[in-house]
Amino acid sequence: METLSPQILEIRDEIIEKLNGLTLEECSKKLKELFNHETNEFYKLGNLAARVVTIKKRIDLIFNETNDYDKNVKANGTKNTDGIIENILVGKPADTSSQLDWVRVQIKETTEVNGVRFPAGIQIDVTTEDSIKMIEGKKAILLDDKELSN
Repeated sequence: METLSPQILEIRDEIIEKLNGLTLEECSKKLKELFNHETNEFYKLGNLAARVVTIKKRIDLIFNETNDYDKNVKANGTKNTDGIIENILVGKPADTSSQLDWVRVQIKETTEVNGVRFPAGIQIDVTTEDSIKMIEGKKAILLDDKELSN
């Protein structure tokens, strides 16, 4: 149920059209920049409406990727996460042709990975490359390999 004025909807659609062709992560960053520099209240509201559309698209992508993952687990009987989580965070479809090494880390303090904020204490699987960055930045700790088999 949309309760926005036609003027706000027009501004929202105009902003979304300008961002056409960018990944969802790039859209999110650009919308945040535009919002911070905007002084016109109508354009700020239009920007917020565009951000809602972008968030809904990211949620749909996560839902679709999760459903694809669940189907893969049921069909193969194994957990194959190659590329799914990373690509959900980036906002791109999973590339099943690339084989990535996954590492489980525990977040020590609230941090952001590929545009997604993770609270302290949560355990996540990330690529080896991302884990190195997070561990070197003292944002996460590497968990035991035994915990990866869950």
